[in-house]
Amino acid sequence: MTAVGFHTVELADAWIEGDDGARWRSGSGLGPSDGTRESGCSLLEVDPGARLPRHTDSAEELVVVVEGEAEVVVDEQPALVAAGGLALVPREVPHEVRNAGDGVLRFAAVYAGTDVVTRYEAPVQPSGERERKPVE
Repeated sequence: MTAVGFHTVELADAWIEGDDGARWRSGSGLGPSDGTRESGCSLLEVDPGARLPRHTDSAEELVVVVEGEAEVVVDEQPALVAAGGLALVPREVPHEVRNAGDGVLRFAAVYAGTDVVTRYEAPVQPSGERERKPVE
């Protein structure tokens, strides 16, 4: 068995240049390198006042809020999701996750696949690429 958490996964800073609110930290939680065959996940942190900006994923996603409160906007429809709650994001549907609280938002993005491609509307720094692979 493999178990991971925010205390064991190295999170890397990411941001959209020129958009002060689009700042987050993320890291691969579980993926094929850990033995998964049909699912994967990444762990993310978003500071107060910030958000994971609008993007699409090539697989269905469950947003699992671990700590804090999120405003998950899926295809222009917002929902508040507190710690312990879930939000479903269909495959290839534009969405974003905003920190709706005063503390750090921590959530897991659980994907129905291992070969997931995330496509952002703007280049993500520090790499400058619009596409990222959240599961390794």
